[in-house]
This record gives sequence, structure tokens and C-alpha cells, in this order.
Amino acid sequence: MAQGENTATGASDLEIVEALRRHRERVGQRSPRVALFLFGCADSPTLQRTLARVPAPVDDWLEEVVVMLHRNTQLPPSGEFAAGRGFALRFHRDPRDPGEGSARKAAFEYALRRGFEHSIFLRGDGVHPPEALPRLLQAVLADGDRLIVASRLVERIATYRAGMSLRRVLAHALATGIQNRLLALRLRDFHSSYRVYPMRAVASIPFQLNASDRSFDVEILIQLRSLGVPIAEERVLPAWREDPASSGELAHVLRAWRTAIGYRLHQLHVTRDGRYLLDRGTHYTLKYSPTASHMQIVDAIPPGRRVLDLGCSQGLLARPLRAKGVLLTGVDSRGPEGLAAELEAYHQRDLEVPLELPEGRVFDYVVCADVIEHLRNRQQLLRTVRRFLKEDGLLVISTPNVALWFYRLSLLVGRFEYGPRGVLDHTHVHLYTRATFRRELERAGFRVLREHVTALPFEVVFESTGRSRLLRAVAQSYHALARVWPAMFAYQILFEAEITMLDEDATNRSESVAADGH
Repeated sequence: MAQGENTATGASDLEIVEALRRHRERVGQRSPRVALFLFGCADSPTLQRTLARVPAPVDDWLEEVVVMLHRNTQLPPSGEFAAGRGFALRFHRDPRDPGEGSARKAAFEYALRRGFEHSIFLRGDGVHPPEALPRLLQAVLADGDRLIVASRLVERIATYRAGMSLRRVLAHALATGIQNRLLALRLRDFHSSYRVYPMRAVASIPFQLNASDRSFDVEILIQLRSLGVPIAEERVLPAWREDPASSGELAHVLRAWRTAIGYRLHQLHVTRDGRYLLDRGTHYTLKYSPTASHMQIVDAIPPGRRVLDLGCSQGLLARPLRAKGVLLTGVDSRGPEGLAAELEAYHQRDLEVPLELPEGRVFDYVVCADVIEHLRNRQQLLRTVRRFLKEDGLLVISTPNVALWFYRLSLLVGRFEYGPRGVLDHTHVHLYTRATFRRELERAGFRVLREHVTALPFEVVFESTGRSRLLRAVAQSYHALARVWPAMFAYQILFEAEITMLDEDATNRSESVAADGH
């Protein structure tokens, strides 16, 4: 291969970087802050050769090159390596003798502390081709919110011709194929550690809980996938071997499968793994399953009614209710950005303080969907609801069931762990059983007329749209079981309740009627 030619595209590195520079000047955008981390540099000659292979035009795009050193690695001052280069060269030495995962954790910590937007992980022992860096930078500028994986196997025939044996090509295809099936991905090279990480997404991941060995690369990929970060592959040749020992590579593949299975068990709530308790920012999405609370609430409200939705988030119920001719007024503490266009009106309010709205007793229904468990002043809010409901109006309210069979078993084995979503959402301040939820409403002057229950959120667990026939059948079967024994199997309890207690408006109205009678 000619010096300076990119194996993936045939274009020279200089041509690619020059094209990126022209694009930046044309659109007037600044260069992203990028750091290149080198792992596994054992001695000075190896590091020198690796840095020499980094295309010179890339220097303007790299703010720093950080060499992650083992404890006993001795290298000359960085100036001897970076002379004449456009980037700053740093050495990071761990006082212990960390594994590959520990070194990556240290790199992430450094990148977050320094405020880098992207981190490129490259083996500094010459295994990964630094000549591909322009191609990766091009992918960063195209969409920097993705995890970019430098893949040896995007085109397997080309990989075979580049020097990977047919046996290894087939082995990689089998290993990656099984991993893709386990995780619902479509990667060609699951085990490449040559990657560009979006640091904004990494900041939301508990990567310090990951393994300290090579399994870290598998776990961080699964975490980013769970967070919803897109994963893109860039074709990079020649074909390299991540682990020179065949036995070590096989062991890594087996550990990767075990990790993927562990993630799926976590999703099914069979296990609880802190690595995958991720804060996705937006906690709530509309659930289309007919056994979920959202669609049951929509079904409970007749067409043409006027509804007040307390804790409406971005207005999840607005679209399906507007399709029924329902006028929905939303109330939440969030700002007006990103609200559903189908909302009739919106009021930004803190539900922990007495609620004041310009509307009076004009609503046929008040919806309080999965909100009450987040509040400290629960009775205050419930009593306030009576001021906005018509005399024959109904409160539709739901909350998770902490007495669900799964949490009973969890307590039995000594596990009760909060997370970013679900029944044990860490923002919940009060948890209910079926009986205590009913009692809360009765204390506030309501009588429960109808009770509904929901199935486990299978569409969330399996990341489905809720339209899968198989998942619908599973959810409906479970829903039937929850109706038979709601205290044990209901994921959420949903009540329709009417007012039973007089409030101030009713008292004043009674006095007016009495005065007119005289």
C-alpha cells in the first residue's frame, strides 16, 4: 500500500482531511474537541512507529494524544515523540498494573475532566491502523452523536483478501452473529476495540462499574446501545487480531455472550445489574400496548370530553385523546419546549404546592398517571383535584404496585435496588400496594368505582413498538392473570374514582340555594 493512502476508500489521507477542512470553512463550524488515546505501548520504538503512522494532516484535528502507560513502562520525555507535530502529547501512568478495562476507565475519566467531545481509542502497539484516522474523523463530522466502530469485517471478502484466514472470518461471523441476535444489533465486527466514543453519552453511563479486563469493550457497547446511542461501522483494513492468542480470543467471545445474556436477564428483571441502570433523560414514552396504563386511560375517556392531565410530561396522551375529539389541558413542572402540538392548553406548575389554574370546575376527567408516587404532598394534590372536576366528573389515577411478585421475591433474597425507571424509580418518594393506594384516595374524599390493572411492560423490556403479535399474546395472558390476582401480579393499579366529600365551592353553593329559598 502506498504511503498515506486510506485503505478503506483509496483516497489519500491528505485529500480526506482537506475535504473536511473545506467543509468546516464552508459551514463555519468549529472543530470538535477530539482526544486520541493510545493503549498498550510497551516501549519507545513501538510508540515512535505508531505516532509516525498517524497522518500528519490529522494533527490539526487532535487536541491531545494521551498515551496510557503501564506502571513499569519507561519512556523518554514526551517532547522527543511529539517534535514537529501539531498535537499535545501526554503520558498517563497508573500506579497499579491495570487491565485493559481499567485503562479505558482512566481514559474516560480524563476525557470527561478535560471536556473532550470525542475520544478515539487506538492500540499503540501498531495493531490498529492509525492510517484510518481521517476516515473516522470524517464519520465524526457526519454525525458526532454516534459510537463509531472501526470494522475489519464490513466487507468480509475484502477482509479475507487483506490477510485474515477464512477460518477466522467465519469464526468472527459466527461470534458476531450470535451477539447480534442476543442484542438485536446489526454489527459486522462486534469485537473491534478501535472506536470513537461520543463523550456526552459516555457521561451518562456508570462505566466505572464495568469489568477491568477486555470485557469492558463489550459492556460499554451494550450500555451505549441500551442508552439508544446509534452505532455505526467504518470499513478499516488491514485485518488485525485483537488478541494474538487463539485461546484468549475464544474466552473473550464466550464472556461477551455471557455479558449479552446477563443484559437481557436484567431487562427481564430476573437480575438487577447496576451497569445497565441508565438515565436516558426522557423517562416516559407512550406505551401502545392495550394492557398498559396509557391505552387503558385513553379507552376509559369517552369522546368529546374535556380532560385535565396532571403531570402530563410532554403531553404523551394528547395525540390519542385528540383523535377521539377530547380536549386535553396539561400541567407539569417542565418548560414548554417539546410539548405535543395536540394539547389544548398547558400550564407549568409545581405539583408540590397548592395548584392554581385559570380554569375552574370544567373538566369531565382529571388524569393523574404515575404521578402521585413522585409527590410528598399527595393529599394536598388529591384534594385540589376536587376543585377542577365537574360534579359527575371522574379522577383517573394510576401508580405502580410495589407488592408485585417480582419485588416480593427480590426482598426474599435481600435485593431492593432503585434505578432510573420502573417501580423502583429513584425519583419515587412513596410506594403503594393495591390496598394502600385505595386508602389514599378514600382519605382524600374519593370513592373508587372501577379498577383496572396493567401487565408487565413487555414492550419496554423487549424494546418493541407494542404491535408485535407475540408480545401482545404474552401481555394479554399475563394481563388475565393480573386481573385474577391484582395484588400479586398487577404491574400498575388504575382507579376511576368519583368525589364523595363536599368542598368549599359546594358549601358556598349550598348557602346560596338556601338564601334563594327564603
